[in-house]
Amino acid sequence: MISSKFQSEPYEEFVASIKLVTGEEILGKVAVIDDDTDNVIVDTPVVCHEVRTPGANIPMGYKFEPWMKMTNDDVFVLNMKNVITMSEITDEDVLITYSQLCETGFKRTHPDLDRNMGYINSVEKSRNIIEKLFKGDDASKEPKKD
Repeated sequence: MISSKFQSEPYEEFVASIKLVTGEEILGKVAVIDDDTDNVIVDTPVVCHEVRTPGANIPMGYKFEPWMKMTNDDVFVLNMKNVITMSEITDEDVLITYSQLCETGFKRTHPDLDRNMGYINSVEKSRNIIEKLFKGDDASKEPKKD
């Protein structure tokens, strides 16, 4: 929860999608300030972009980027004059993805490999297997051309 410097009670916090007058859609933890300033606090805001297949009209997924790329700050104050609409996110997949993004940041994570994920082999053994497949008899039904 985000704590107020002016009040002893913390603000109610929720994850929301915010559409700004600039056209950007950001996702972040939001706390509405109950004072006369008409501001909202946004923690760890990210910009949402649709990822589409060329020629397709259906989004394949969504890509998240930091909203402010040149700062190390995580908390921002927005004036409601700059907000078109704000909607609380209840989709569990989006909440889980956003939570993981907040924990790991935008660094690539690589899982630790183990035998349960598949066969682990040396480069030399893998090369030999691939060469046998490539040089082996063709499994197609078409006759071989000599």
